[in-house]
Amino acid sequence: GLGVAYIYMVQREKAENHLLNSTVTDLQVTDNINISTMKTTRSIALLGLALLSCLSDITSSLYQASCGMYQPYGGMPYECPPDYDPVCGTDGATYPNECTLCGAMLNNQGLDKRYNGRCITNDCADYYRPGLGLLPPCSAEYQPVCGTDGITYRNKCNFCSAVANGMDISLRNDGECSQQLDCSLQGGDPTCDGDFNPLCGSDGRTYRNKCRFCRAV
Repeated sequence: GLGVAYIYMVQREKAENHLLNSTVTDLQVTDNINISTMKTTRSIALLGLALLSCLSDITSSLYQASCGMYQPYGGMPYECPPDYDPVCGTDGATYPNECTLCGAMLNNQGLDKRYNGRCITNDCADYYRPGLGLLPPCSAEYQPVCGTDGITYRNKCNFCSAVANGMDISLRNDGECSQQLDCSLQGGDPTCDGDFNPLCGSDGRTYRNKCRFCRAV
Protein backbone atom coordinates (compact mmCIF):
# COMPACT_ATOMS: atom_id res chain seq x y z
CA GLY A 1 0.00 0.00 0.00
CA LEU A 2 2.81 2.39 0.82
CA GLY A 3 4.57 1.63 -2.46
CA VAL A 4 1.52 2.37 -4.49
CA ALA A 5 0.92 5.61 -2.59
CA TYR A 6 4.52 6.69 -3.14
CA ILE A 7 4.32 6.01 -6.88
CA TYR A 8 1.05 7.97 -7.03
CA MET A 9 2.55 10.97 -5.24
CA VAL A 10 5.62 10.97 -7.53
CA GLN A 11 3.46 10.83 -10.66
CA ARG A 12 1.22 13.57 -9.30
CA GLU A 13 4.24 15.77 -8.56
CA LYS A 14 5.58 15.20 -12.09
CA ALA A 15 2.20 16.06 -13.54
CA GLU A 16 1.98 19.26 -11.49
CA ASN A 17 5.51 20.25 -12.49
CA HIS A 18 4.72 19.58 -16.15
CA LEU A 19 1.56 21.63 -15.89
CA LEU A 20 3.41 24.45 -14.15
CA ASN A 21 6.20 24.47 -16.73
CA SER A 22 3.70 24.26 -19.55
CA THR A 23 1.76 27.21 -18.14
CA VAL A 24 4.90 29.31 -17.74
CA THR A 25 5.99 28.48 -21.26
CA ASP A 26 2.56 29.30 -22.65
CA LEU A 27 2.56 32.57 -20.77
CA GLN A 28 6.00 33.40 -22.12
CA VAL A 29 4.90 32.56 -25.64
CA THR A 30 1.75 34.64 -25.19
CA ASP A 31 3.76 37.54 -23.79
CA ASN A 32 6.25 37.29 -26.65
CA ILE A 33 3.40 37.29 -29.16
CA ASN A 34 1.78 40.29 -27.48
CA ILE A 35 5.10 42.18 -27.35
CA SER A 36 5.81 41.29 -30.96
CA THR A 37 2.31 42.39 -31.96
CA MET A 38 2.71 45.67 -30.08
CA LYS A 39 6.07 46.31 -31.71
CA THR A 40 4.63 45.54 -35.13
CA THR A 41 1.63 47.81 -34.53
CA ARG A 42 3.90 50.60 -33.32
CA SER A 43 6.17 50.19 -36.35
CA ILE A 44 3.19 50.34 -38.69
CA ALA A 45 1.91 53.47 -36.95
CA LEU A 46 5.30 55.17 -37.16
CA LEU A 47 5.60 54.15 -40.80
CA GLY A 48 2.16 55.58 -41.47
CA LEU A 49 3.10 58.88 -39.87
CA ALA A 50 6.31 58.96 -41.87
CA LEU A 51 4.41 58.29 -45.09
CA LEU A 52 1.88 61.01 -44.26
CA SER A 53 4.72 63.40 -43.58
CA CYS A 54 6.37 62.48 -46.87
CA LEU A 55 3.11 62.81 -48.75
CA SER A 56 2.54 66.19 -47.13
CA ASP A 57 6.01 67.32 -48.20
CA ILE A 58 5.45 65.99 -51.70
CA THR A 59 2.08 67.74 -51.95
CA SER A 60 3.43 71.04 -50.71
CA SER A 61 6.43 70.81 -53.00
CA LEU A 62 4.12 70.43 -55.99
CA TYR A 63 3.16 74.08 -55.59
CA GLN A 64 5.57 77.00 -55.70
CA ALA A 65 3.06 79.32 -54.06
CA SER A 66 2.86 79.23 -50.25
CA CYS A 67 -0.86 79.74 -49.73
CA GLY A 68 -1.26 78.31 -46.22
CA MET A 69 -0.24 81.53 -44.50
CA TYR A 70 -3.05 83.45 -46.19
CA GLN A 71 -5.83 81.11 -45.04
CA PRO A 72 -5.10 80.48 -41.34
CA TYR A 73 -8.69 79.62 -40.43
CA GLY A 74 -9.73 77.94 -43.64
CA GLY A 75 -11.86 80.92 -44.55
CA MET A 76 -12.74 81.93 -48.08
CA PRO A 77 -11.94 84.10 -49.84
CA TYR A 78 -8.41 85.02 -48.85
CA GLU A 79 -7.97 88.33 -47.06
CA CYS A 80 -5.06 89.76 -49.01
CA PRO A 81 -2.95 92.75 -48.00
CA PRO A 82 -2.73 95.73 -50.35
CA ASP A 83 1.06 95.35 -50.65
CA TYR A 84 2.48 95.37 -54.16
CA ASP A 85 4.97 92.53 -54.30
CA PRO A 86 4.27 91.08 -57.75
CA VAL A 87 4.54 87.42 -58.65
CA CYS A 88 4.26 85.78 -62.04
CA GLY A 89 1.67 83.03 -62.46
CA THR A 90 2.01 80.00 -64.70
CA ASP A 91 -0.80 81.51 -66.78
CA GLY A 92 1.55 84.34 -67.79
CA ALA A 93 -0.33 86.92 -65.73
CA THR A 94 1.28 89.20 -63.14
CA TYR A 95 -0.45 89.22 -59.74
CA PRO A 96 -0.05 92.10 -57.24
CA ASN A 97 1.14 89.68 -54.56
CA GLU A 98 1.26 85.99 -53.74
CA CYS A 99 -1.97 86.13 -51.76
CA THR A 100 -3.88 87.39 -54.79
CA LEU A 101 -2.43 84.54 -56.82
CA CYS A 102 -3.53 82.06 -54.14
CA GLY A 103 -7.05 83.44 -54.38
CA ALA A 104 -7.03 82.84 -58.13
CA MET A 105 -5.72 79.31 -57.57
CA LEU A 106 -8.94 78.44 -55.72
CA ASN A 107 -10.79 78.57 -59.04
CA ASN A 108 -7.96 77.18 -61.16
CA GLN A 109 -6.20 74.09 -59.82
CA GLY A 110 -3.75 74.16 -62.70
CA LEU A 111 -2.49 77.60 -61.70
CA ASP A 112 0.69 78.13 -59.69
CA LYS A 113 3.47 80.63 -59.15
CA ARG A 114 6.18 80.64 -61.81
CA TYR A 115 8.56 83.01 -60.07
CA ASN A 116 8.68 86.16 -57.95
CA GLY A 117 8.43 89.45 -59.80
CA ARG A 118 6.45 90.59 -62.81
CA CYS A 119 5.97 88.29 -65.77
CA ILE A 120 8.43 89.22 -68.47
CA THR A 121 7.12 89.04 -72.01
CA ASN A 122 9.07 87.46 -74.83
CA ASP A 123 9.75 91.00 -76.05
CA CYS A 124 12.46 91.25 -73.39
CA ALA A 125 13.73 87.67 -73.34
CA ASP A 126 17.09 88.77 -74.77
CA TYR A 127 17.54 91.66 -72.35
CA TYR A 128 16.08 90.64 -69.02
CA ARG A 129 16.04 87.60 -66.74
CA PRO A 130 13.88 87.33 -63.60
CA GLY A 131 16.10 87.80 -60.56
CA LEU A 132 19.08 88.92 -62.65
CA GLY A 133 17.79 92.16 -64.12
CA LEU A 134 19.12 93.57 -67.36
CA LEU A 135 21.81 91.40 -68.91
CA PRO A 136 23.67 93.82 -71.23
CA PRO A 137 24.02 97.57 -70.63
CA CYS A 138 21.84 99.58 -72.98
CA SER A 139 23.53 101.37 -75.85
CA ALA A 140 22.66 104.80 -77.21
CA GLU A 141 21.77 103.35 -80.60
CA TYR A 142 18.55 104.80 -81.96
CA GLN A 143 16.28 101.98 -83.06
CA PRO A 144 12.98 103.22 -81.65
CA VAL A 145 10.19 100.99 -80.43
CA CYS A 146 6.72 101.98 -79.27
CA GLY A 147 5.32 100.79 -75.95
CA THR A 148 1.67 100.30 -75.10
CA ASP A 149 2.02 103.36 -72.85
CA GLY A 150 2.35 105.47 -76.00
CA ILE A 151 6.00 106.30 -75.31
CA THR A 152 8.70 105.91 -77.94
CA TYR A 153 11.80 104.26 -76.48
CA ARG A 154 15.25 104.80 -77.95
CA ASN A 155 15.75 101.08 -78.46
CA LYS A 156 14.43 97.77 -77.25
CA CYS A 157 16.91 97.60 -74.41
CA ASN A 158 15.62 100.89 -73.01
CA PHE A 159 12.08 99.60 -73.35
CA CYS A 160 13.02 96.46 -71.41
CA SER A 161 14.73 98.59 -68.80
CA ALA A 162 11.38 100.29 -68.18
CA VAL A 163 9.73 96.86 -67.89
CA ALA A 164 12.39 95.74 -65.41
CA ASN A 165 11.72 98.84 -63.33
CA GLY A 166 8.05 97.99 -62.92
CA MET A 167 6.33 99.56 -65.92
CA ASP A 168 3.30 97.44 -66.84
CA ILE A 169 3.73 97.75 -70.60
CA SER A 170 4.15 95.60 -73.67
CA LEU A 171 5.69 96.24 -77.04
CA ARG A 172 3.17 97.79 -79.42
CA ASN A 173 5.28 98.03 -82.54
CA ASP A 174 8.76 98.66 -83.87
CA GLY A 175 9.48 102.27 -84.72
CA GLU A 176 8.19 105.45 -83.16
CA CYS A 177 4.71 105.70 -81.71
CA SER A 178 2.32 107.39 -84.09
CA GLN A 179 0.93 110.59 -82.63
CA GLN A 180 -2.80 110.79 -82.10
CA LEU A 181 -3.78 114.44 -82.33
CA ASP A 182 -7.03 115.99 -81.18
CA CYS A 183 -7.98 118.61 -83.76
CA SER A 184 -11.27 119.55 -82.11
CA LEU A 185 -9.54 122.36 -80.20
CA GLN A 186 -8.62 124.11 -83.43
CA GLY A 187 -12.21 125.38 -83.60
CA GLY A 188 -12.20 125.56 -87.38
CA ASP A 189 -9.78 128.50 -87.32
CA PRO A 190 -8.48 128.77 -90.91
CA THR A 191 -5.40 130.74 -89.90
CA CYS A 192 -2.25 129.07 -88.62
CA ASP A 193 0.94 130.60 -87.30
CA GLY A 194 4.30 129.92 -88.84
CA ASP A 195 5.82 128.02 -85.90
CA PHE A 196 7.99 125.17 -87.06
CA ASN A 197 7.03 122.11 -85.03
CA PRO A 198 6.91 119.43 -87.72
CA LEU A 199 4.56 116.47 -87.60
CA CYS A 200 4.48 113.41 -89.80
CA GLY A 201 1.02 112.45 -91.02
CA SER A 202 -0.22 108.94 -91.74
CA ASP A 203 -0.26 110.02 -95.40
CA GLY A 204 3.54 110.22 -95.30
CA ARG A 205 3.61 114.03 -95.55
CA THR A 206 5.39 116.30 -93.08
CA TYR A 207 3.31 119.19 -91.73
CA ARG A 208 4.85 122.38 -90.38
CA ASN A 209 2.87 122.26 -87.14
CA LYS A 210 -0.26 120.83 -85.53
CA CYS A 211 -2.52 123.58 -86.87
CA ARG A 212 -1.55 122.93 -90.46
CA PHE A 213 -1.96 119.20 -89.92
CA CYS A 214 -5.49 119.70 -88.56
CA ARG A 215 -6.42 121.96 -91.47
CA ALA A 216 -5.49 119.13 -93.83
CA VAL A 217 -7.52 116.51 -91.96
